Amino acid sequence: MLQELLTSCFLIVAAEMGDKSQILAMTFATKYSIRQVMLGVSIGALLNHGIAVALGSSLSKLIALDLVRILAGAAFILFALISLANSGEDEPDEAENHKFGPVLTVAMAFFIGELGDKTQLAAITLASSADYPLLVLAGTVSGMIITGAVGIIIGSRMGKRIPEFAMRIISVFVFLFFGLVSLYKNLPREWLAPANIFTAIMILGLTVTFLIRRAWRIHSSQILTPLQARAERLRRQLADIKMLVDDLCVNPKPCADCSCSQCVLESARQNISAYLNHKATIPFARQLDTLQVDRRYFDIAKVREAYCQTVASCQNCSSAHQDTCVLNQTRKVFEKICFDKTLPFIGDMDRYLAEVRKESPVLAAKIQRLLADAS
Repeated sequence: MLQELLTSCFLIVAAEMGDKSQILAMTFATKYSIRQVMLGVSIGALLNHGIAVALGSSLSKLIALDLVRILAGAAFILFALISLANSGEDEPDEAENHKFGPVLTVAMAFFIGELGDKTQLAAITLASSADYPLLVLAGTVSGMIITGAVGIIIGSRMGKRIPEFAMRIISVFVFLFFGLVSLYKNLPREWLAPANIFTAIMILGLTVTFLIRRAWRIHSSQILTPLQARAERLRRQLADIKMLVDDLCVNPKPCADCSCSQCVLESARQNISAYLNHKATIPFARQLDTLQVDRRYFDIAKVREAYCQTVASCQNCSSAHQDTCVLNQTRKVFEKICFDKTLPFIGDMDRYLAEVRKESPVLAAKIQRLLADAS
């Protein structure tokens, strides 16, 4: 029983190390979060190997595996061209526009990529002679997740060091490569005459060249000056923090019935909203002592999370730090709620963390982890 689980897991890990599925996971991890890629890999592998285990050896009787591989290869090339055609277009809020896009994209790529692949064939073979097919399924999916995780870890590290546009182009060529290899291996030999190959490569090459040049023109027109980039980064950080702020109050009364004009959280919310709407902000940190801090009405765990995220967003201030910065004002509000006082910060993160450590070693350690992950 346990042997079937371990054997199937080991065989898949051995087969997939360095294979296209692991490279795909690595590529996706440069664009999407680790959680999104892992979930997509898990779903794609579960669906693909679930079909393999359910159908067993009868799959080859339903549809020729060569045809499945040809369709998968064509799908990879199409995916690459579509990705390149969309590359460089304005995506002001990718997370908002594609709430489930990344997970389904990864799942679809893995599902298609493994159709007729050796791992699916291995799953069919193992399931056809297994006493416990569900354990075979668990083992093969676990093997895919393990190899995918290795690729994701490598890819997520690469993504922090390679420009986004370059990673998009690399991703396109990864899909093109595997698509072309799949077609070359599985198309009928009479279709692979030199003249046909030359014509197909020329058409594909011209198409890819045109799309890359188009994507680069769009990308170049969107490059921001350092000042613009910093302002845009601040806007994105504040938009994320505002979402956290909106979820911190647990007062059952609606804001209209609450004395929110004297509430530190409401003051921070109004200032963030003003900044995001291009309106004047009002520095209020000096008046924090006069504002109300009733911890009964705050979700303290979420406040601490928001505080750590805010401090991590301040890491790039250095000598450009301004005490009136809306991000800095928000940080002081969270300090007031967490520590009942504000802490000095002049752009020196190490010195600031030393002050935080005096109040809460746990929060200081969490901030350090966030800073390390962002570096």
